[in-house]
Amino acid sequence: MEDDDKYDSDKQKSDEEELSAFINVRTDFGFKRVFYNPAMMMSFAKEVISRREKNFSITSISFLPVEQLGEYENEHRVIVDSRCRTNKGEDIVIEMQNARPMNFVERSIYYNTYLIRGQLPTRKSRGKKNKNQLPANYYAMNPVYFIAIVNFPMIKEGETSKNTVIDWIRLVSLETNITYSEKLNLIIVDLTKFNKKHEELKTRLDFWLYTIKHAETLQERPAEIEDELFIDLYDNILRTNKLTPEEMKAYNNSVLDLQNIGLFTEYAKMEGCKIGEKKGIEKGIEKGIEKGRVEGRIEGRIEGEEKTHTKVVLNALEQGFSIGDIAKLTGLSIKQVCDILKNRQQ
Repeated sequence: MEDDDKYDSDKQKSDEEELSAFINVRTDFGFKRVFYNPAMMMSFAKEVISRREKNFSITSISFLPVEQLGEYENEHRVIVDSRCRTNKGEDIVIEMQNARPMNFVERSIYYNTYLIRGQLPTRKSRGKKNKNQLPANYYAMNPVYFIAIVNFPMIKEGETSKNTVIDWIRLVSLETNITYSEKLNLIIVDLTKFNKKHEELKTRLDFWLYTIKHAETLQERPAEIEDELFIDLYDNILRTNKLTPEEMKAYNNSVLDLQNIGLFTEYAKMEGCKIGEKKGIEKGIEKGIEKGRVEGRIEGRIEGEEKTHTKVVLNALEQGFSIGDIAKLTGLSIKQVCDILKNRQQ
């Protein structure tokens, strides 16, 4: 299989490198291992949201499908990393973005509003008799919190940064500064602006951000951690020596995908490293080699299947899907999607 081949081809190199004591939370494997845990999901969400909403609390959550389908067959699909609903009915989504996709803010707003719309009864759920009649409270809704953890700067070069690690976006009047709705919440957590050292950590949120950004670089749990939740996080969930052989294989593949993800992004196209331009491709390949990217092409595919995958990937990219979403929709790995885009332009 493709993933097995990718793992085996780099096994010797991986064995020669010192194994980190803790998992990289920014990988797909690490993210799911942490944020598919109810206690960890509730803790992180509470620390982020309660910065602004002091009375915000969570006593329980239920995880929801990460793929949100539209009411009609031809509607765009929304696939998120982790999604849950609190005991009070609020929807919380946490996304990890390691490379900036094209139209990142617009995409986040779209996902946010799509999830709010998902709270409203569909025609099917209203039944045949009432499908054209809206209940009196039809547009009543619970808040949605879309938390995007980003590992790239949210300002352009030359702009002045307020060094804001967490940026909270709502519907606010520019004239009166009055908040018109608290239902739609886009919260951007910019890891590039979080620069505290472990001895400077004071709050739970500090420990969370430090863990997400640095866990894989540590060989021991930070001595400053005395909270039972974080002790459990480091000693059980993040410990690489707690992984089964199958989990370790999946994690190593996830690390390789993270190394590849920056090579071909929609945002890179707009910033000059464009797919289709020879200079941009050469720069991307050089960058990939410097990071130890696994070389090679997709082999052994039937020509017809190859063309189908190429068509689906290019169509999805044209419609604004991120590379991560394309991988989830097609079942391909991020590396395979990147290979298709690269080979298409050669």
